Parts: sequence; C-alpha cells; structure tokens
Amino acid sequence: MNNASEPVDAEQPANVLTPTNGRINQEKAQSANGSSWASEEDIDTFDQFVRRFWKGEISPDEFKRFRLQNGIYGQRQEGEQMFRIKIPWGGLSAAQLELLAELAAKAPNGVAHVTTRQNIQLHFIKLEQVTGLMRSLASVGLTTREACGNTVRNVTVGHCAGVCSQELFDVTPYAETIARFLLRNPMNQNLPRKFKISFSGCPDDLGLSPMQDIGVRAALRSAGGKEERGFQLYVGGGLGPVPRLAELLEEFTPEDRLLPTVAAIVRVFDRVGNRDDRHKARMKFVLNKLGIEAFRTLVFQERTGLESTMAGQFPPLAVWEEVPFHHASPGSTGAPVEPDDSAYRRWRTTNVLQQKQPGYAMVCIRLELGDITSAQLRALAFAAREFGDGTVRSTNQQNFALRWIPSWRLPALYRVLSAVGLAAPSAERLADVTACPGADTCQLGITSSRGLGAALGALCDDELKDLADETGIRIKISACPNSCGQHHLADIGLYGGAKKFNGQQVPTYEMLLGARLTPGQASYAKPVARIPAKNVPGAVEAVLQLYQKERQGGESFTSFLDRCGLESVKTVLAPFTELPPASEAPDQYLDYNAEEAFSIHVGPGECAS
Repeated sequence: MNNASEPVDAEQPANVLTPTNGRINQEKAQSANGSSWASEEDIDTFDQFVRRFWKGEISPDEFKRFRLQNGIYGQRQEGEQMFRIKIPWGGLSAAQLELLAELAAKAPNGVAHVTTRQNIQLHFIKLEQVTGLMRSLASVGLTTREACGNTVRNVTVGHCAGVCSQELFDVTPYAETIARFLLRNPMNQNLPRKFKISFSGCPDDLGLSPMQDIGVRAALRSAGGKEERGFQLYVGGGLGPVPRLAELLEEFTPEDRLLPTVAAIVRVFDRVGNRDDRHKARMKFVLNKLGIEAFRTLVFQERTGLESTMAGQFPPLAVWEEVPFHHASPGSTGAPVEPDDSAYRRWRTTNVLQQKQPGYAMVCIRLELGDITSAQLRALAFAAREFGDGTVRSTNQQNFALRWIPSWRLPALYRVLSAVGLAAPSAERLADVTACPGADTCQLGITSSRGLGAALGALCDDELKDLADETGIRIKISACPNSCGQHHLADIGLYGGAKKFNGQQVPTYEMLLGARLTPGQASYAKPVARIPAKNVPGAVEAVLQLYQKERQGGESFTSFLDRCGLESVKTVLAPFTELPPASEAPDQYLDYNAEEAFSIHVGPGECAS
C-alpha cells in the first residue's frame, strides 16, 4: 500500500487497486477485473427482436418480456421508452460519465436521471434509438441487461464503501463478484418477480438492508487467532403496498460461502416463488408463507448441494483496497486559505465528509430530484479526473459522490461545481428531497411526485431554511403505493393516490412518519393522514414547525415522534386534510404542473413492486 504522504509522479493514475492477499492489481478506471459489463451478442439479439417485432413475428407480450430483460421500460406516453442503464455498485469512470453525457444530449429533455437503485435512466427514447444507444454504452463497458424484468436487478452498495471511517471492510469487491456471477446467469433469467440485493460495510447501513430481498452487511469474527471476514445476511425485505422488513438468515456467512449462499437463495426463490399471482410474487411473500426457519432450511440444503455439485465452478473473489496515488497535501506551497464565503462554508459543512484515509474527502453532489444535464455530466467527469481518482459513485438517494478529493483542493473543486450548478448544499439532508419519476412518465404513477418534490425543495429553501441542513430528517415521495421513491424509509414519506372532495376527484398523498433504519431496531414509517396534493407543503411545514417548537435539546425527529406520539402530529395535520369548494380554490383541485382537471390515468405496470 502506498503511503499517501509520499510524493509521486503527477502523470500516474490518481488511484490504483491494491490487492488483498495479492489477488488483484489493476487501474481503478477499469472495473474490478478489467472486463466489460456489456455483450455485443446481447445487442445483436435485441436488434433482431426489434426487427421481428416490427414485422409482426413476435407478439407484444413476448417482446415486452424480452424488452424488460434488457432494461427498456414502456412509458405512459405511446411510443416512448425509458432506457435504464445498469450501474453495478454505483461505480462510474470519467470516460463513462462522458459517454452518458453524449447519450443524455440525445434525450429530448437533455437529462439523465439517477435512481434510488443507483442506476441511470434516460426518458422519452424511441425504440428505434435503443440499439444505437446500447452500442454506445458497450464502448465504455456499460449495459442495460437485467436492469428491469423478473431478474436480479442492480446490486447496490452504500456509496461510502472503501472510504468510510466506520466500515469493517470495503464490501464493493464482493458486490462486484455477485453482480458478475448473476449477470446473464440462466438461474436469473425468469424469476417469479424482480429481486434486489444490496451491500453495506458500515454501521449506518447505507445499503438499506431492511428493504432488500437479500441485504448483505459486513461482519468480522475471530477464528484460530485470526480475524475472519464474513457477512450477516438478511432476507425477505421489500416495500410496495405490503412492506416487510428483512429477517436475519445467518449470523455469520464466511466470505468464501457468500456466493453459494446467494445462489442458493435465488434458486429457492425461483423454485417456490408464486408464479400465479404477480401481486404476491416477491420473495417477501415466500417468507410470509414459509417463515424464516423453513426458508432457512431450504436455503442451507440448496447451498450444500451447490457446494457439492459446483465445487470449483464458482468464480473466485477478487478483493481489493483503494489506495491514493497522488499527493494528499499541498506540499511546499502551503495550504490555501479557505474562502471567506458563506455559501462555500455551508457546502463544506453539509456536502463534505472526511475519508478514513487522512487528507482525503468525499464530496456529495446534490442533484435536484436525481436529474443531471449533459453539460453537468461532462463537468463531473472533469472534476473526477482533475480533483479525485477519476471515478464517481451514484447513491441510492439519487445523488453522486466524488471521492479521493485532497482536502486542500476543496475550494477549487467548489468553484468548478458551482459554475455548473452542482454545488447545492444540504446533500442527503432535509432539503434534498427524493422522488420517483411519477405520473410524468410512469404508467403506474397516480400523481406528479416530481412536481410535489420541487415544491417541497422550495419550501426547505425558504420557509424552512433553518431546518434545511438537518441530518436526521429525509423526505421521500412516491406517486403510487409501490414505493419506488422509498416513502416507507423516510422520516416524512408521501405516496400518491386520489380522493373525492365536494364531488370532484383530487390528487392526494398519504403521509407517513418516523421510519427507523437502525440495524436490529428497523421499522417502516407509519401512516398519519391523507392530504390533498396542494396542501402537502403546508402540512409538512406544520409538522416541522411543531418539531422545531417542541424538540428538546438536540433531539432527533424520530426521537421527538417517539416522545410526543403520532396523535399530537395528527392534530396539527387535521386542517390540511380538507378542501374548500372548488369555486373558492380551483387550483387546489389540480395536480402540480397541471392545468386540466385531475383524473387517474394508469396503465399496465411493467415494473410494479
């Protein structure tokens, strides 16, 4: 491992992979084993299927299944597609960002969207564009394969992995191995429903293990006088209309048994999952039916069989550690003076975290509702090369993170980011609202979650600016009960619906409060009120003003709710649950960004939870 204080040639790469147990040594700009995620054969096959579909040789249902398996999802607008790019563990190189900038420029809105599963989406794409976009992605090693459909979706990782001061070890290499093993694997092509896996290495559990089909959390134990790496595996979690918390499958799974254990879980789900009722096909329903003990028995039996029949066929783990390759300190020139700028100081307080590697920082890039323009992607690629290690991580909070930034270069980085609108403060704090795409594009969306998200962001910047930087409060919005916006995980969660007021249909949101993600004490947010959409900002403001008024000392929002109880909050919310006649307040009967009377327009969901 190179010492961060040693001077090195500035022309050398910013960061390298250093092997653990001598197993790998490659440049960080490549994926962990240097190979691409893409397949030309996939793209050729997709192109052939499209042509056969246009000729009427393939039925719409058959083509839909194939299209989803390849990451192409139909929007509510006829003929428009959502193009989902799979970003395993959220890792992207500067070259990949530049290619994504080119693709975003080809989308009608000029925007790429970061999802809550660390993927990148382009919207309003024509089917005839897709093959060309796939070939462009393949040139930088990216793919859309299995980003949608009844498959194991993107394997996610908390974005602080490898640099977090509290982590037991970097879980990224293990996620890489799992993702590569399952990609295009026959066992993963026709599951009963979609399947989600995440990894966390630190106590904050940024991988959000309680909501996953498999939540993998780093663990250590002593064996024979040596420290042994392993994992706690949680199974059967999920959100949607029937949320369920994952349960502990195994207290300690040694690292060399992780892959066969994950494979066993997937195979058991494939065998016993409900294929007759799509609404009960997720793995959480398998756990509800069998119970954790019976499920554990099936998995362990399957694992034993796999370890016997596939001995030597599982790919080896290639474990690495990230090591800086440039100088972390300014050397003889001395540390630059921090700018006397209140905006910079706020950004540094809210968006910058010191890494476990002395002299380096991780910088969180707050994106409004997960959107980033083509020009901003290019600027981010420049910043990654110029100031960091040439890479970024997408986050499951719809943001990006730059890592390996020498602390003395933060003022210069801020100037670059500020020039392109990427230096907004309050990253992953109250003002940083999460929202699904909603009724703007999704066939299942009931309400304009993005419209409400923008309104709540403005509320935090104005009326609630004293609370905007709070770390213990997050707002998350979904446009329907399916929880793509992860409203069940929020301190203040909202999901869209509809209700008649004075004989007229009105967009509404169910407000949920008080999610707790502390490992071993996890609980989802609880519903407290159903509120007309245009009343939601006032309702959120009332709840947070109550918190400001009644909190004791540095009491967190969750602790405040525990102490005061939800009934006190319901009392404050009561005035916001009704509407005056439409003749007195016609705008309150409309959805955000709408001029016509509200009505429910939902189509056949291709990606329902």
